[in-house]
Amino acid sequence: MSTVYLDNCTAAFPKAPGVGEAMARAVLRPGRSEDRPETVGERLLALAHAPAGSALRFTPGPDWGLERLLSALLKPGDKVLTSPMERGSVYRTLERLGAAAELLPCTGRGELVLDGLEGKMTADVKAVVLTHASHVSGALFPMGQVGALCRAKGIFFLVDGAQTLGVLPVDMDAWNIDGLSFPGYTGLLGPEGVGGLALSHRLAELLPPFPDDPANLPGIAGLGAALDYLEEESQGLRERLGKLSRHLWARMKELDGEGLRVLGRDDPHGRAGLVSVEFTARPNGEMARVLAERYGIRCAWGILGAPLACRTLGCGPQGVVRFSVSPFTTFGEIDCLEGAVEQLL
Repeated sequence: MSTVYLDNCTAAFPKAPGVGEAMARAVLRPGRSEDRPETVGERLLALAHAPAGSALRFTPGPDWGLERLLSALLKPGDKVLTSPMERGSVYRTLERLGAAAELLPCTGRGELVLDGLEGKMTADVKAVVLTHASHVSGALFPMGQVGALCRAKGIFFLVDGAQTLGVLPVDMDAWNIDGLSFPGYTGLLGPEGVGGLALSHRLAELLPPFPDDPANLPGIAGLGAALDYLEEESQGLRERLGKLSRHLWARMKELDGEGLRVLGRDDPHGRAGLVSVEFTARPNGEMARVLAERYGIRCAWGILGAPLACRTLGCGPQGVVRFSVSPFTTFGEIDCLEGAVEQLL
């Protein structure tokens, strides 16, 4: 039985061509100039359209990067605006730091409500922390509008780019983003264990170097190879991923109300390459298990580390079942998913 891999929000598979070979070179022949971390860092800043003077610090992943960034920036009592659609690590970090977190309202489809946002950006707000795209609902947040308000108010804008960098346009400069945390192993199609934190000049100069910056040289070399592929194929990859995302949404919507509920915005546009559903005819965990065992379909399920997001979407304690694509997913695999789910309902 072949595997249909639909858990690319957790880690993309397969990786970009050349990733494994580059990692092997870094291990077997260290010191190759094209694999230098600073070179890869400059390319990542360019991909994110970071403003002049920005800095890149490598991390093991997006949670690590945001946690260190918030820890360096915030003091107890500092006020932070965030949303209920973030990953749980954001709230845990804010609670540990003693920050005063206020949740911005979102609709039942997981979309950020902009009405009244400017009024919430009072003089005591230190930072706004938002995901670019929810890893549960898939909804894209309006980065440009939020960033413009942050810049006008002198508030730091910190963004989780885990589901977007590499596969969707990201523009730190135009969106006034001060800190962008991201993994190398989702949209960038690189290896696990490496990610990055892009810092604007005004934020980088306020933060001391992290005391234990990781140096995953094989991972960085693999990420450099993934960037080679992305730079060469970027437009085609983005167009294909958009078509695959819309196809996935359309196939799941055909089953909406027939034993499952499709979550997120009722539109195939304005969302990342994922669709989450809540099964109503059978338990989520049972469906995910049977899809894997009987059909070879791998996906993610549960609350996905985001209980507030699941609650916002009106889900029960079983959370969601999430299907997510990469540019290497095929339309036939998505059709296979629909057929399997339909047989099980």
